[in-house]
Amino acid sequence: FFFFFFFSHFRSFEIFFHRNENSMDTKPLLRSEEIGEEKSYGVFSPGGHVYKWFVLGVVALICFGAYFAFDEIQPFDSEIQKTMEIDRFQFGALYSIYSFPNIVLVFFGGILGDKIGVRLAALIFVMFVFAGSVIVPLGVSLAAKGSISKSSGYIVMMIGRFVFGLGGESLNVIQTSMTAIWFVGTPHLALAMGLTLSMSRLGDWLALTFSPQIADILGGNFINALWVGVVFSGVSLLAVLAYSVMDKAAEKYYPDRKIDPEENSLNWKAILNFDPRFWIVSFLCMTYYSGVTPFITLANDFLKDVYHMNDTQAAFYSGIIILASMILSPILGKFLDVVGNRPYFVVLGSCMIIPSHFALGFTNMNPLWPIIFIGLSFSMVPGCLWPSIPLLTKSTETATAYGLMTAIQNLGLTLVNLVAGKIATDSYKEALAFFLVMDLLGLLLGFLLIYVDDYKGRTLCLASGKKVKEINLEQ
Repeated sequence: FFFFFFFSHFRSFEIFFHRNENSMDTKPLLRSEEIGEEKSYGVFSPGGHVYKWFVLGVVALICFGAYFAFDEIQPFDSEIQKTMEIDRFQFGALYSIYSFPNIVLVFFGGILGDKIGVRLAALIFVMFVFAGSVIVPLGVSLAAKGSISKSSGYIVMMIGRFVFGLGGESLNVIQTSMTAIWFVGTPHLALAMGLTLSMSRLGDWLALTFSPQIADILGGNFINALWVGVVFSGVSLLAVLAYSVMDKAAEKYYPDRKIDPEENSLNWKAILNFDPRFWIVSFLCMTYYSGVTPFITLANDFLKDVYHMNDTQAAFYSGIIILASMILSPILGKFLDVVGNRPYFVVLGSCMIIPSHFALGFTNMNPLWPIIFIGLSFSMVPGCLWPSIPLLTKSTETATAYGLMTAIQNLGLTLVNLVAGKIATDSYKEALAFFLVMDLLGLLLGFLLIYVDDYKGRTLCLASGKKVKEINLEQ
């Protein structure tokens, strides 16, 4: 860490002394307005610094409940298969019908956020999430009571997951855009995004870990536990409503945030002309997540089959990745806010995951340390990638950019999940070799990002909120 920190700052000093300040290729690319000093407001004024953190607390809850509702069916896979008389493939389809449409939907969800504003867009998407979270347990309940056939109940569940998917990923995009709107230009952008990410993963972790205990408390009936997801998605709905009130109250303090439908109309040419670093970051996000998320999906079976763990041990080890990311994301986010140099830490995070996958697939060492390093990497790399987008796009294009980035990520994850699942059926070693290929592609893109950002003026190496004298969005 010390060597990496020193090297990245040494490069900053070298560029400072050896580059021509007036050269067009050294002007940093930031917002279309100059970042100035924050004005003085009352402690609880909507224009004040403290108010931002209250808003962030509400924003963090938006996907907390949605993540819980999304993953609460996973611990009850056996019970659902038995009750609905379906097989493992049909259970997996409950995830596929959510994921596949979001290859496209998140892109248009981001466009909608820029077009009509994040408040209204969030309300639309959270209503889909809430409706979907109601329909899924409804299908199971009706089928279990005999009110409808098992096949009809399964169809109702599929409809519920599809409706949930119409809002779930787009809501995540809008949440990220909300965080960027409130914290871009401040020294806390990566910290803020790390906190929202931690809360989302907390919802995920609670669902995967404690849903069986919730079922026991509610009489040992897993269907009762599924209805708890409705309560959590209700938390997301209430958080969106609270955000709308708080954001509306702050409008007069931030007149530049006013939505202009004409100005924010979809411009395909502008999308095609996004900064090259945006495309590198997007495809880097796709390749990196393709090496982590499918591994998490396979981790339980992998640990049980290869390391002969029982269900409890396998769940504990595989949960370390999410738990580590949940705890470390805000800490590393604040660290990155201070030191900047995001492309360098992307490379460092990629260098952590490569030996971890190699150790799990091709050595007999204890899996604990490789899994811990995957968790550390999974905190660092996303903490560099997602906060980079507001530095590379105009404020009127932020949600569109996040939507497009998420669409590219989902395309990669959909394909990689299919390929990795097929390979793992025959050999876990070959599956981990496949993940290593994705890791190496991500590492190469990380080096490319360093090179291009260096050429473009090292915008992504700036500490969060660093003031600049000149703004250039035309490079």
